Amino acid sequence: MSLASSIFDRVRWLRRSSTLRLSLLLSVIFAIGFAVSVFVALTLGRDANERRVDATLVALANASVLEDEGSSDPRVILRAAEDLGGLPTPFERAVQRGGGTVQLKNNYQQSDIWRVLVTNDSQGVPVMIAVPLEDSEETQELLAGILWTTAGVVIALTLVIGLATGLLAQRRLARIDHTLEKLAAGDLTARTGHVRSKDDLDDIARQLDVTAAELERLVTQTRHLSASIAHDLRTPLARLRAHLEMLPDGSERGAALEEASRLSSIFDTIMRVARIEAAQGRDGFEAVSLRTLVEEVAEIFGPVIEDEGKVLEVVIDATADIEADRQMLVQALANLIQNALVHGGDRISLFAKGQSIGVADDGAGVDPSQFDEIIKPMVRLDAARTRDGSGLGLALVRAVAERHGATLDLSRNQPSGLKVSINFANL
Repeated sequence: MSLASSIFDRVRWLRRSSTLRLSLLLSVIFAIGFAVSVFVALTLGRDANERRVDATLVALANASVLEDEGSSDPRVILRAAEDLGGLPTPFERAVQRGGGTVQLKNNYQQSDIWRVLVTNDSQGVPVMIAVPLEDSEETQELLAGILWTTAGVVIALTLVIGLATGLLAQRRLARIDHTLEKLAAGDLTARTGHVRSKDDLDDIARQLDVTAAELERLVTQTRHLSASIAHDLRTPLARLRAHLEMLPDGSERGAALEEASRLSSIFDTIMRVARIEAAQGRDGFEAVSLRTLVEEVAEIFGPVIEDEGKVLEVVIDATADIEADRQMLVQALANLIQNALVHGGDRISLFAKGQSIGVADDGAGVDPSQFDEIIKPMVRLDAARTRDGSGLGLALVRAVAERHGATLDLSRNQPSGLKVSINFANL
């Protein structure tokens, strides 16, 4: 897998993570709330400071006489509202508004920020009074810097903690999901491995392991029972066949021997399916060329198909090499050919393309709604069972596909018939 594909898969995984989204959403909500709180606190603090300064200016103006301008504090400007000569233009605009904060481009009396108010002096004369806000603004900016720095640190920590919490929860959910995926693929030994019980996710993981263990026990018991029944019946069946062969020649003897052979074949198939499904690991696997495999199968079964009066077509196109059990694949293709001989038309196609092999026929085909049914053991579409077959052929092919981690794909052949493919693309 390329680096770009790995990064894309990781981003897609993060984007699909509900726990991560929830953690980040709560973190973002907290971060926004904290930032809004800081902004509101600074705004309200600035407004409160301006009201306090305005109250101080009103008190100073009411205690002063216009003729005493500047006598107490040279940094307090006290002028008649109509006499603003010598003052910067922004002061005039502030007086027209009834007061406010003035921002100057250049310092005036060593300050570029002033608070202006229009009120009355002690004689009731309208005056403009102004004081510098340099110290107050510096204090406000210092406070704002402290608050925003604190907010930034808290928000960053909140997002990091939220991300870490989400990732940890997602990792645990991913382990549960991976275990469920392996169980669905047929690996009944898959477990999450959780033993602790600190929260609900641990409880879910532990309960999943208990359920998987019980499922494995039941399935193993069922497989063992089927194989045991088939194995135990082979001995009396062999004895029956031996007795039948001792009878005088005749049509009844031949029919009985044929039925005994058919029963023996069914039991053998049941045991093969059980062995394939119970197999683990990759014992018996080797490098297999799909081209060579199909050519060998065609050489073996071509004469059989011709004897049945049908035509075998071999289609090979850009095949690949895979790691597989050769004998299992030969058995799977043999079952597909036998299925086509019984249920198909006059032409059988044995193909290998890319990482897929399979068989197609031109018979009546199968309704797509029945595809999931016909790969189950002992299931036959011929409810009356008037035609040859045991209902185990496709079940064995499915077991071989699952043993190799491949997929079994059934589709309609064109213009008619059934096409069955074993796809090794995921190997």
